[in-house]
Amino acid sequence: MSQCGGYRARNKGACIKSLLPIFMCMALLPAREAAAQRANDNALAAAEDAFGTSVGNESVGLYGVGMARGFSPVDAGNVRIEGLYFDQKAGLGSQIIRGSTVRVGVTAQAYPFPAPTGIADYRLRLPGDEVVHSAVLSAGPYDYLSLDLVSQVPLIDSKLGLVAGASISHDAPREWVADSITWTGGALLHWQPSDIMTVTSFWSRSQMSDQEARPVIYTNGALPPRFDRSAYFSQEWADTAARDTNFGVISTLTPSSDWTLRAGVFRSRASVPENHVIAYRLTAPDGTANIDALADPPTYAGSYSGEVRLSRRLIEGDRAHTFHIAVRARDARRVFGGGASADLGPGFIAVYKPMPEPVFNFGPQRKDIVKQGTAGLSYGVKWLGIGEFSAGLQKTHYTRELMPATGGAVLTKSTSSPWLYNATAAISPGKSLVVYAGYTRGLENSAVAPDNATNRGEALSANITRQADAGIRYEFSPALRAVAGVFDVSKPFLDRDAANLFRAVGRIRNQGVEASVTGTPFADLTVVAGAVLIQSRVSGLTVDNGLIGKVPPGVWSRVLSLNAQYGPKSWNGLSVEAEVTNRGDYFADRRNTFKVPAETTLNLGGRYRFEVGESPASLRVRVENVTNDYNWHVHAPAGGWFHAQARRRYSASLSVDF
Repeated sequence: MSQCGGYRARNKGACIKSLLPIFMCMALLPAREAAAQRANDNALAAAEDAFGTSVGNESVGLYGVGMARGFSPVDAGNVRIEGLYFDQKAGLGSQIIRGSTVRVGVTAQAYPFPAPTGIADYRLRLPGDEVVHSAVLSAGPYDYLSLDLVSQVPLIDSKLGLVAGASISHDAPREWVADSITWTGGALLHWQPSDIMTVTSFWSRSQMSDQEARPVIYTNGALPPRFDRSAYFSQEWADTAARDTNFGVISTLTPSSDWTLRAGVFRSRASVPENHVIAYRLTAPDGTANIDALADPPTYAGSYSGEVRLSRRLIEGDRAHTFHIAVRARDARRVFGGGASADLGPGFIAVYKPMPEPVFNFGPQRKDIVKQGTAGLSYGVKWLGIGEFSAGLQKTHYTRELMPATGGAVLTKSTSSPWLYNATAAISPGKSLVVYAGYTRGLENSAVAPDNATNRGEALSANITRQADAGIRYEFSPALRAVAGVFDVSKPFLDRDAANLFRAVGRIRNQGVEASVTGTPFADLTVVAGAVLIQSRVSGLTVDNGLIGKVPPGVWSRVLSLNAQYGPKSWNGLSVEAEVTNRGDYFADRRNTFKVPAETTLNLGGRYRFEVGESPASLRVRVENVTNDYNWHVHAPAGGWFHAQARRRYSASLSVDF
């Protein structure tokens, strides 16, 4: 085929290469003074703490939207867009998203209704007052190549602006990356009809095609043997495809300085037209294994969600009181299951063994419908020179129905109407010191049953979770600050029971200490340093009966991270970067019989800021895993599967704003 989307395996890179003239033509446009849109993206410089910040395609910190304090904010349903509730089912494109921040501890207290497991808050890419076109060309290991184009255009001065863009990327079949082409596109319209009102609407879409399934490795009581990490040992017919779509509208009305009304309505949908898994089971120390192929019929997960919040602010001398009334809702639906498996016989990991595609006889699918509505009240007070206090109370009603995908009688139905509450306090005993504490009781989503469970793909009902944390924040100077605290998070523990059914079998409790130091300790040096020590424990009948150990698999015992950037003005736009991450060992299996060892990873890089005419530009180069460390990562829950740590690799990206 001659269409980009139709290219197979080895020809896909030509698709992006054919688009490179677009980038070159943009670079040759007449130079003019342009406002920076993406050339100045720098997550390290933007980070307020070490708990997780992303800007554009860069990220830094201990946590991310997929993991915080040993849990996933996205899986738990603790996602926000510009502070408003969003039930995320699909990935959001960088064309409309400026970045994200993970809020835990003292930073989460700014939210009227904080949540256990932390909050992942996305920031939209709002248009400015000038026309700016941005092009980002990236290249990396394993024939990775991407081209990302974004434009911001003011349509009516100070009233209406547009952001729109598209990107295409190619990955080749090496390590955990399987050959694929991914298209993304998005548009955002920001309207300010008056001084008291704004309306922002957005849409994004991504489509990944012909991704060959990466192999997953299961063992029986030991780590897999090491192998050449560049080896390809999947099957060319084992393709996976995905389509993600998001759209939404956010409106803010501020009739006076005391009143604010905000509302957001969102749609998020992820569909998987085809999905395959190549599993190497019972992998022995010599690399022998039994190869299974798993396939699914088309599945999808979609959700409508939103929030309406009315806020009232009252000033009383040195005290500022804020009242919030909020209503949140979601209607989420999934079609899953029906998968089939085939025994492909014996083989060796890292040894390519082409086999004919088996005939998969798919079974019946099921539909999962979740409806939830929540109403809440929140009060907060900030007392100048003293501190702040907040408390919230919510009543939520949750229903989940499981039924055949084609319709019919409801197979199971669960309902819950708990009261949820939170309270936080922060005291300022000194000008630079803040002491904080908080407690939150929430209702969070549950994880999806893994591939090795009988009810593979099923999402369980939401569960009550609890979190308590406390700590201090200290500012050494306006440019350097530190946070240190402790946390205790408790929620139901989901695992496979004696019948291999994935369900709640006990309770998991993550207790830990986390710390962050960010800022500029010396001239021209920026640091983001963080540390988290976690003690994770499971209790319940499965532990008491010896079916599983008391320590859940896949949770790092510690993570230590140091990011630094140095670039004095005399270097004329040149800066160097270093990132060192140390992760402690952790159990790899449910019975706690063997561990994944600790690892230390070093990444080095640099960036050069310059101008093309009068247009800002930035070139960033990076070497990851400089020492070529070799380790294993295990994917929980339920014991999980292994993949090898990525080897040494190189990447570069060029950003230009016109």
